[in-house]
Amino acid sequence: MQRKLLSLGAIFGIILMMPFANGQMFEKATFQESALMIYDQQYSNSVVMSIGLETTDNQEIKFSDELIQKINDNDKIRAIVFTNAGECVIGVTSEEQCIMINFDYQQLKGDGGIRMVQDSAREMGNQIIDDLNEALGVNGKFQSTFIHTVDDANLLLETSGVISGRGAVSATYTMPKQSTDFLFTGLSGKILSKEIREGEGFYDISKKLIKGDEAIISLSIIKTGDSNLFIFKVTKEIKNVADDISRINILENFGVDEISRSNIFDGRNVPLNSVIHLVVIPNEPSKIDTIATHAITDLTTLENISKKGWFFSSPAGNSIDAKFLFGSDKIIQKDELRLEIGPWDGESELSFYSVEDIPQQEKEEYRSIEDFTKNDTAEDESQYAVLGIIIAIGIGAAVFYLKGYKPKR
Repeated sequence: MQRKLLSLGAIFGIILMMPFANGQMFEKATFQESALMIYDQQYSNSVVMSIGLETTDNQEIKFSDELIQKINDNDKIRAIVFTNAGECVIGVTSEEQCIMINFDYQQLKGDGGIRMVQDSAREMGNQIIDDLNEALGVNGKFQSTFIHTVDDANLLLETSGVISGRGAVSATYTMPKQSTDFLFTGLSGKILSKEIREGEGFYDISKKLIKGDEAIISLSIIKTGDSNLFIFKVTKEIKNVADDISRINILENFGVDEISRSNIFDGRNVPLNSVIHLVVIPNEPSKIDTIATHAITDLTTLENISKKGWFFSSPAGNSIDAKFLFGSDKIIQKDELRLEIGPWDGESELSFYSVEDIPQQEKEEYRSIEDFTKNDTAEDESQYAVLGIIIAIGIGAAVFYLKGYKPKR
């Protein structure tokens, strides 16, 4: 039932090559916002929340033309990440924050060995670190060149392999750790455009997440061929709160009663540029029992995605994966995001029902999840092409798809 998801390169390609199937009916917006909620019952018994703001337009997440030119002129640079997560690579303490300039190991190695890789990464990192320090308002000093043989840093930062996974080399620069609320104020005012900051939407929720020691911030520049993807992200983990996943209301942990799309999208036909993403990792195989809004069965037409609702890429099993689209609505109330989850034996028919527009006391009709997974080949390929864009909106968490989810223990 569940198809192997697209590679990262294909996802970027889809973003940059819009329009797609029925694309003439959509506008192309460079800015995208996502709200990710992970209920990790199996490994850490925690809830992880994040707000991601991303764009391919350097006028929306701003860096100097000179810095971007230096990055783009070096074809060995894969990505740049700044984070106050701490312990970004071995040897960095929890009281430090990092700038990681990432390269491809094989490209640096050439005919040489590890020493050549280390020296080349440091030399090329030194060529742009002053520009990065100025752009971020920090004073990072060289700490080490780290060769990633496993995905530890990738998992810590909740990023994809292109940033810090196996096969990457990081020229790492560190400085004393700063609080997330302090960094957020400085970076958002300097890096994010006025339109994003005044557009409310998911940005306003990110301002709520920054409070407390659990919140971390990251800022990434990812090279995507002829352009760059810029990601501004705030993440917060609440520990020991995932004992009961039978009833989930996503906005409760964000501490809000409603979520609104950014004003940037007012008057524009961009239904896929604001997405709420839910991932549940239960202790035992589980399934969606009930949703409070309707299920979107096909993402390939404007008609289907003009109504708010859930699209399920994995409605049952050892993980549940769902995306909520706003449709033509701008504001979603917390009660509209309610879900109920129950155990599943792995064999019985999967079914759930929607309580949307059902009169009280009236018996609800169950709908088979098979209805939401049946597609002919052409429809399925097109559907997953559009789903790739939704996944790309949460690219900061792409590790869950591309590398497999292995939380910190």
